[in-house]
Amino acid sequence: MPSMKPDDIPPFSSADEALAERVRTVLRIEQGMRGCRIDVRAKGGTVTLSGVVMNAEMALRAQQLALSVTGVDMVCTSLVWQDSRDRRL
Repeated sequence: MPSMKPDDIPPFSSADEALAERVRTVLRIEQGMRGCRIDVRAKGGTVTLSGVVMNAEMALRAQQLALSVTGVDMVCTSLVWQDSRDRRL
């Protein structure tokens, strides 16, 4: 069997998508996160959150919720909150 080159590996595996979906589910069912527009991506245990939330507390809560999901090792965020669009967590 020939070895795979980095370019042959798909950017997201089904395990990555399953992890991202678990994080999306946790964010969706959290009462305080309703109304947020958060995109979730996962790659090898690292979850990236991007989008718009209402305030800094919601950005922090989204990060905490993502970290609570089994399989998440690290969370990167580029969340922007509406009360100051130039602020990022």
